[in-house]
Amino acid sequence: MSEEKIILDKSSKFVSQIVEKKLPKWAVYHNLQHTVETVNGCLEIGKGSNLIEDDLEIVCIAAWFHDIGYIFNAEGHEEKSVEISTKFLKANDYPINKINKVTNCILATKLINHPKNFLESIICDADLISLGRKDYFEKNELLKLEIEMRSGKKITDEHWLRRSSKFLSSHSYYTEYAKLKFNLQLKENFLTLQKQIVGVNL
Repeated sequence: MSEEKIILDKSSKFVSQIVEKKLPKWAVYHNLQHTVETVNGCLEIGKGSNLIEDDLEIVCIAAWFHDIGYIFNAEGHEEKSVEISTKFLKANDYPINKINKVTNCILATKLINHPKNFLESIICDADLISLGRKDYFEKNELLKLEIEMRSGKKITDEHWLRRSSKFLSSHSYYTEYAKLKFNLQLKENFLTLQKQIVGVNL
């Protein structure tokens, strides 16, 4: 097994074990399944963009760790994710220049941030890959349930549909691969939301 695959294998096992033991019960969207889907999204977009192996390794490690901070709380989870990933990677003698890139990729997934380079663009697209897929509505319902369970407050269907519609209308993928692969379904999902909003108001 190559060094790249060894550190990725160690990362996947480390994150999986912690998430399965410590993730709060309300985290029905930001769970191990979402993490795995984000990693797979990075692999798909990275390989589809002819990313070199070293960079693919960095972005996939970042994807494994990007939401591990949810074991503490939703707010500020990215910074906690950075703390955990940095400690783990240093313990495994991972090069500091690569650790810094992993850190930047994780922080780029904050919704208020924007990617500053291609690696950050890949993980941002992978993190929100479901917006441009047919299973978007299933995932979106899980996100709604997670927010309700975490806050203890019910969200009305109309409010959630309008919030979701606004988010989709303002979203655009960063990489050319993601634009070509997911933009069409994203637009279809947006149009479906618009129809559902009309239906709620009838």
